[in-house]
Amino acid sequence: MKDNDIKTGSDLTSIFEAIASSNNSYGISNTWKKVVSKIGKKDEEDDESLTIGEKLALNSHVVDLKNGILLVETTHSGWIQYLRMNQKFILKGLQWASPELNIKNLAFRVSGSKANICDDYDTSMKKLAAESDKKMEEQEKLLNKLNEKQAEKESSNKGGLPPEMIARFERLKADMLTNSEK
Repeated sequence: MKDNDIKTGSDLTSIFEAIASSNNSYGISNTWKKVVSKIGKKDEEDDESLTIGEKLALNSHVVDLKNGILLVETTHSGWIQYLRMNQKFILKGLQWASPELNIKNLAFRVSGSKANICDDYDTSMKKLAAESDKKMEEQEKLLNKLNEKQAEKESSNKGGLPPEMIARFERLKADMLTNSEK
């Protein structure tokens, strides 16, 4: 190995990323088109007509693959319906054609939409946990207020009765409890 063959770390990283993204995205797109175009039957009478799968392949393309989820973009929401109806077939075909991609699920969006596959699972889970904690705190505050109101109501009720009446009620309560145990 010669000294002039050695590149900087950033150069090597960018070269590997470029190679991986160009080969991987081309491979995924190619596999997508092949699998989707197999959906439906060809009309034997009309040689020029396209199958529904071929139309789907023309009106959809792969956008992203993360965490086993393949994000596909379509030109119209109607195509998403057809893709969802054939999702099991498409997944099986993709898994058979490219097992190394480890595709577990499909996600769809219409062209122009900003929907993405979540970049960082931990970040999204932390956000959900924070929202959940906030809701729990709000509910806890509300429950505390209700408990305080109930306690005030009970204390004001007891404060309104004369002490000898409260004592009689306590004795009556004790007698009822002891009589029921016999």
